[in-house]
Amino acid sequence: MPQKRLSVCGVFFSRLVFHLTGFLAILFLVFGGMSVVSAQTVFPQEALADLIKPSIVRIVEHVEGIARIPEIKVDIRKHSVTVVPGKYNDVPVDEYLIGSGFIIHPDGYIVTNAHVVSEETVKQRLASESALAALYASALLLSDEEMQSFLETETDKSFSKEVLNYVMRQSIFQLQSNVAVLRHNSEKKTLPELLLEGFPATIVYENDNFLEDEKDVAFLKIRESSLPALSLGNSEGIVVGTKAFVFGFPATAQLRQNSSEEATFTGGLVSAIKQSANKNFKLFQTDAKVSEGSSGGPFFDEHGVVVGLVTFQTDELNRTSGDNFAFALPIEVVKAAALAAKISPTEGKYSEYFKKGFSDFSEKRCSKAEENFRLALGKSNKAFISEKYLALYFKQCDVLQKTGLALNTRFDEWRDSIHALGNPLFYFGVGSILLFSVFGGALFLILRQVRREEREIKALETRLYVDEVHIMEYDGVVQAKTDQSHAKSTSQKEKKVI
Repeated sequence: MPQKRLSVCGVFFSRLVFHLTGFLAILFLVFGGMSVVSAQTVFPQEALADLIKPSIVRIVEHVEGIARIPEIKVDIRKHSVTVVPGKYNDVPVDEYLIGSGFIIHPDGYIVTNAHVVSEETVKQRLASESALAALYASALLLSDEEMQSFLETETDKSFSKEVLNYVMRQSIFQLQSNVAVLRHNSEKKTLPELLLEGFPATIVYENDNFLEDEKDVAFLKIRESSLPALSLGNSEGIVVGTKAFVFGFPATAQLRQNSSEEATFTGGLVSAIKQSANKNFKLFQTDAKVSEGSSGGPFFDEHGVVVGLVTFQTDELNRTSGDNFAFALPIEVVKAAALAAKISPTEGKYSEYFKKGFSDFSEKRCSKAEENFRLALGKSNKAFISEKYLALYFKQCDVLQKTGLALNTRFDEWRDSIHALGNPLFYFGVGSILLFSVFGGALFLILRQVRREEREIKALETRLYVDEVHIMEYDGVVQAKTDQSHAKSTSQKEKKVI
């Protein structure tokens, strides 16, 4: 019986503890100042620039050598192209390809467009002069009707492209190239000097077929570590009207050849979603301003996550008509190429701690914000990170600290909440009443539950007591019958003995 009562008491106390724990948890959530942080922060554009800019690099490739380009004869009527026997032009090559890129791994991996670092770009440029000259010469022999018919069939540049590819196959190229990522703080004046001083880069992956499949992706590797790599997202949620941003080094924004320090930040909307020529992936069209030199830059959203790779802009003919749009590959194309190159994109410490620091800064938790911002600087490569990106946050936190507006403790947060309400005494009284009402209501519910539990325990004890009495009565009856039977048996034995 005592063991049963102890068990019942244990159930009672466990239920009471459960209810009290639940009540305290509710109080903590309601009045403890607990903030719910969204999975992704929407950054103002100023913060987006500070987050993304350190990861943007300017890439230069120097290609030199000799190209032997054949003279060709084209017959547009017959759609034929042939080499003029013995007619070649030896062309000296000394060209610089300039583009943008961004860091995708702290250990020195950078993504850009293949056409920024590929010799195929130079070969195509050299061969196109011969191809265009031959096409123009043949077009002069066409009638107006024939010319109109040819232009109508050239909407996809089928024959022109065939001629260009033919010239490239028949040409002989003896080229060598040198690729470098330029330093942000360089004071050199010319491209050769900038290239020589830059970080030597190795092409670890390049899609050689980018002219055909439009998957214009390449990866570089420099011998640096702790780089400010960006976070790669996905493009599934990108629709027409989505805010879009671009960072790069457009040639039209370069005041001097050595102005590689300051990347250009532009923004706009996703104005359309198109299909690639092979219709096997989508292309994002944006009205964010982009010009030559921005190729290879990141196409990112307001969360600071890269969702695409800036690749090309409206062709020259349409630009003269007043239209100018940029197009970006979806980030999934970049991820597929990274998988083929055995590269695992990884967010850098700068991005990680900047996001934490900005979250704290937005809520005036300056001590924590400054700690995270210092970690962002301290754990990142000094050649890519400058304190100027975070100077404004430190300055504003300093002002908040001196004016007593920083919320570094729970007391600071409580005090700020009281001040924000306007009349402290009135709202404090209202808050006290509300708190007392909540506590009183919760206490009433708990006490009512306790009384219910007590009644259940008393009923159970009564039932156990009655059962125990019945058992004892039953045991007495059985014992009496046993004693009576034993006495009768003894009497019979005594009679037999007599």
